[in-house]
Amino acid sequence: MRKSFWLKTGIMFGLTLLLLVPLGMIEGLVGERAARQRAVLSDIAASSAGSQQLFGPVLAIPYAEHWIEVLESKADGVPRREEKQRVDNRVLYFFPEQLDLNGSLTTEIKRRGLFKVRSYVLNAEVKGRFSLPAGYAKPKPVHNGRIVIGIPYASVVVTDMRGVLEAPGMSWDSLDYAFERGAELPIDQVSGMHADVGLRTDAEDPVTLPFAFSLKLRGLEELHFVPAGKQTRVVLSSDWPHPSFQGRFLPDPQGQKVGPHGFRASWSVNALASNVAEDFYRCRNIACFDSFGLRLVDPVSIYSLSDRATKYGFLFVCLTFASIFLFEILKSLSIHPAQYTLVGLALAMFFLLLLSLSEHIPFALAYLVAAAASVGLIAFYLSAVLASTRRGLGAGALLGGLFACLYGLLQSEDNALMLGSLLLFALLAAAMVATRRVDWYRLGLTPALPEDSSRLKPGEPEVIS
Repeated sequence: MRKSFWLKTGIMFGLTLLLLVPLGMIEGLVGERAARQRAVLSDIAASSAGSQQLFGPVLAIPYAEHWIEVLESKADGVPRREEKQRVDNRVLYFFPEQLDLNGSLTTEIKRRGLFKVRSYVLNAEVKGRFSLPAGYAKPKPVHNGRIVIGIPYASVVVTDMRGVLEAPGMSWDSLDYAFERGAELPIDQVSGMHADVGLRTDAEDPVTLPFAFSLKLRGLEELHFVPAGKQTRVVLSSDWPHPSFQGRFLPDPQGQKVGPHGFRASWSVNALASNVAEDFYRCRNIACFDSFGLRLVDPVSIYSLSDRATKYGFLFVCLTFASIFLFEILKSLSIHPAQYTLVGLALAMFFLLLLSLSEHIPFALAYLVAAAASVGLIAFYLSAVLASTRRGLGAGALLGGLFACLYGLLQSEDNALMLGSLLLFALLAAAMVATRRVDWYRLGLTPALPEDSSRLKPGEPEVIS
């Protein structure tokens, strides 16, 4: 009995596993290019401005307590009394009663070679009010000393001051004050600005102080806000249609609109829902405060789409080999393993073409060109292998359908599992229908011809000794 059927099946299985090597190399190349894209983002952020986070304004009232410390000691049995002047510097911090920010984002592209990064410019108008209690500038002394009030200032934290394009100053209680560099807040590794503001430090009654300022700020990809007010409201609009809202608070559903022409979103956060006031004196890093914001997502990230496409490479090879193998069985053809290998390599080349072309032209066009090239090459090759142009075109049409299904999977990330399951079920059903009358035992068990007869040539008489 001949075992060529099972030998051929084993060889094909080995070839399929062997083709994981070039597919793995292509997948590694996709990861390498994606890492290079992230490095470009870091390089541009290092030379321009990175992602931004805004916090403030926070009103600070510095004061110093002057007191005399009495030191008593004995020297050679003689008591001594020494007085030293001490100064204890502290700061009172107040958060806005109401904080409103209305801003618009305009997006632009920064390029570094083949790689590009999305940046934005924020034009914001900030306004609100501080409600200070009675005796706000008369802190209780700790050492029964004399209190001296310093110059009050309002601080605004901006994580990367290189992105500040315009900050004219702050309107405070109907007067204008210029911003100076430095946040002057007890938060480590933050930058920002502050404005020395006029404030009566001898007031006995509660006071309400309105403020307003404008800010033009550049950043990369991400923008976040720390809700500094007892009631914070942020409204943002942009022409970018693909925002990814992030952080501890999502936009209000009734105020969120996302469409092909841009988005508009509004957040409303109460101080009872955030940890800002509670952890202000404990946190030394702005990252530990609750925040909210967005990221400008590129829906056609060529490296993420190429990576997802490459993960389907093994499935493509398996389905293509299985289709050719079934065709070989049904049509009683003989296809060499080397020919299977060439078809598999042509499939692997599709993913390499997709990656390289998508760095220069739009992803959809790159996908179309790479798929057309691979399908055309395989169809031309199979026309000779299967000894029929019609069969080669049929195989190409089937492969083209697989590529179309893959593109649908890439574009429908949320429905990828369902669509993939339906596709596999349909292909399995087609294979079962096509082979429902095949006698697999006859394929594996083919009787051998008699030895003497197998040696006879056509027309040669049999010699009996």
